[in-house]
Amino acid sequence: MNTSHLPRLAAVIAVVTLAIAGCTSPTPGAAAVLGDTRISETALTTSVQAVLTAQGKGLDSPDAALTSQTLDRMVKSELVDMLATQAGIEITQGQIDAQMTEYDTQAGSRAEVEKIFLEQGIAPSQISGIIVLNLQANALGVQLAPNADAAAQGQAVVKAITVLSELLETEVSPRYGTWDAAILQVGPAPDDLSSPPAE
Repeated sequence: MNTSHLPRLAAVIAVVTLAIAGCTSPTPGAAAVLGDTRISETALTTSVQAVLTAQGKGLDSPDAALTSQTLDRMVKSELVDMLATQAGIEITQGQIDAQMTEYDTQAGSRAEVEKIFLEQGIAPSQISGIIVLNLQANALGVQLAPNADAAAQGQAVVKAITVLSELLETEVSPRYGTWDAAILQVGPAPDDLSSPPAE
């Protein structure tokens, strides 16, 4: 396989780690809540199980890191989709297909593309969603900072996501981690959940 193409593909995957917001106590049964939008624990579990199945692992395999990573993407996807809708950005199937074909060319084959994404905790069935996420983020960057370079456009998108997440008072269930606003990332679950309150 020609590994020289992998950095470009990895860079695309890296955008998934952009800002994800979270707080403390979403409604029961919700993995995350973004204003009036909720990501159910069932939806999160289904997404995680899709990855475990693709990896050939048992559905009951405990993987807190994969669960947190998947929730990161789901929350970010919701936030980016909201921003894209507000901005009138629509992604067509043609754009998705063209990006997938480019990935195939970069990696050498569709199977290799799927392998690379799976190593990042993304099931083959979820790749199109990642493509939509990236296309939306790229289009938002162009709208938010039309005369800036790609790095500045990315920063503008991060800022917009952060503002929106704060406006929506986005919350992530403590069972999946804690939101660290300083680094825009879901961190480890608090270790004091089972401790009695201080007197």
